[in-house]
Amino acid sequence: MNQDSLTGMEKNGRNNSVKSDLGSKRRTQRIGEQLRRVYDEVAQEDVPDEFLRLLEEADKARPSSTSDKS
Repeated sequence: MNQDSLTGMEKNGRNNSVKSDLGSKRRTQRIGEQLRRVYDEVAQEDVPDEFLRLLEEADKARPSSTSDKS
């Protein structure tokens, strides 16, 4: 192989690596967007009454302290 062929192979290798990195970044970005969308949907849902009741019971069962600010 001559020097020009080797240089071309090195460039193609880097180009493929850059394309692969861009594809990976795009996939990661798309996954992040989808996760945020799902999280936002769940965060907007009402808390079920049963869960609120359980939280209230847990609060009542917890010993109160003077340093508790909630």
